Amino acid sequence: MGRLLLIGRLIVRDLRRRPGEAVMFLIAVTTATAALSLGLATDNTVATAYAKTRAATAGPDVMVSTTDPDPSGIAARLAKAPGVTALGGPFFAFDTTIRANGRSAHSAVEGRGGSRSAVDRPLVTAGGWVRPGGAVIERGFAQSLGVQVGDRITVGGHGYPVVGTAVSAATSVYPWGDPAQVGPSDAGGMVWLTTADAHAAAGDAPVVHLIHLKLSDPAATDAFGTSAAAQAIGADGRLSYHYWQDVLQTDMAMIRFTRPTLVIGGWLLAVAAIVTLAALTALRAARDQRRAGLLKAVGAGPGTVTAVLLTQYLLLTVLATALGLAAGTVAAPELADPSAGLLNTVSPPGTDAVVGTVFLAVVVALAGTLGPVLRAARASTVHALADPAHLLTHRPRLNAMTAYLPTSLLLGVRLLARRPGRAALASAGTAATTIMVTAVLTWHTELNAAPDFVRFGPIEVRTDQTGQVLLAVTLALGALSTLNTVLLGWSTAVQARRALTIARALGATPGQAISALCVAQLLSAVPGLAAGIPTGLGLYWLFGDTVTPPASWLLTTALVILTAVGALTALPAWAHTRHPAGRALNTEPV
Repeated sequence: MGRLLLIGRLIVRDLRRRPGEAVMFLIAVTTATAALSLGLATDNTVATAYAKTRAATAGPDVMVSTTDPDPSGIAARLAKAPGVTALGGPFFAFDTTIRANGRSAHSAVEGRGGSRSAVDRPLVTAGGWVRPGGAVIERGFAQSLGVQVGDRITVGGHGYPVVGTAVSAATSVYPWGDPAQVGPSDAGGMVWLTTADAHAAAGDAPVVHLIHLKLSDPAATDAFGTSAAAQAIGADGRLSYHYWQDVLQTDMAMIRFTRPTLVIGGWLLAVAAIVTLAALTALRAARDQRRAGLLKAVGAGPGTVTAVLLTQYLLLTVLATALGLAAGTVAAPELADPSAGLLNTVSPPGTDAVVGTVFLAVVVALAGTLGPVLRAARASTVHALADPAHLLTHRPRLNAMTAYLPTSLLLGVRLLARRPGRAALASAGTAATTIMVTAVLTWHTELNAAPDFVRFGPIEVRTDQTGQVLLAVTLALGALSTLNTVLLGWSTAVQARRALTIARALGATPGQAISALCVAQLLSAVPGLAAGIPTGLGLYWLFGDTVTPPASWLLTTALVILTAVGALTALPAWAHTRHPAGRALNTEPV
């Protein structure tokens, strides 16, 4: 109990004295875990939302469409087919183009009677159900068109006021909610009219009749479609069977590109978070080493020292994981249903999301903090308390190669060689940001090359969502990278203060010292840029189309990133060169 009390008091004291470090830790880890948990939760969220919509609307298990002008006989035979427990329809439907708010949109129009159907009862989410002279429009379709209750739409030359919006599980969410297609498929929405109004609006358009079935075993849809009874009923070739599993898979296609963007973005954010934690631990390395020495001086062993130094990080990791899971869980319903065609609710995250998020958080925390903590715990008491100057590794070949370089470049290269691990971290952080920026540029290139009906047609629902997610992850990575560059520049300046002060005492100017720190960071960023651009292209090609942004875009991106790295490094470098070299030497321990 005494050891736990000591650890707790030291953690509370450290958090009170330096809350900014804890906040940066939480922001870095929470951002990464939120992105990953959101990506892992989307599939489960779509399935949950569709299941809820099916239950609320008596969703069908099998959707049958027929071009038979008199489908009553087919409906009677389907009702008696083995495994069928309920039937809805036949419902008159046709494929058309509607106009609303000055826009034209592809749509199916379905006629409904006044009585409630046994199967597929669309749930009204605003206004009321169909009545003579009034139309109900699917909620996602209405949202895309900007239509509200009270607005008017034109169907087949006839104007109808919108009396309500509704959702249904019999069709996929907009823009794939058109069950009345006779010819080639096209993206579209769904409108319900009374049966009489639908007949009047159809005109000469090809019509179909929709029959919805409930099965005793909803999972046996494939078996029903291939059964002898179903084959016999559709022997004339005028029946088409669709199953609820097909609707669910089409709904999941809405997040086809969103999910990998979030999952990959979560791991790239994890790389950036590792860099953040490594920079934080580098800044507090001397403080932690002295604390370790004091603890050992009063009798603490390496295990206690490790627990004191590591527990704070692990507690913050637990909090960040919980925050990330909560953020991902709350945001998942909105992300999983961009067209508002499902009944969404916040549900507990799935096992895969929890396990993946916890694993990511632990990897980030340990990768960023474990090495310095173990070094501090293994250091001898006298060494930790004395804090002697670190002996430099003698590199005759490097010294010979850099001897004739300009002063700033010479100092920068040697600073880089002193801490190659930090250079690798800086390079990894730059690569993570470059990957996402390259993906955004590739996405814009693909969008610009697409035909107008793809860019501005109904598919824009999914396209807009993909662009928003790409941009959000890129901005988060950019913010973390900005923080990392400042922290790495600051920690490098702190740990290189002695070497740069000696260089200034021997004649180097403050400007050359600042340039040396910038050179060290820029040389670390170049490999990250070189690796990030092709990796970003490759990842985008893996999930999208094989397009390449213009070379001028990629070159401009590289120059902007390098300029930002140099500018952000110059700020902390300048702060460490404001004092005269003599004063700095007098205050440095020998």
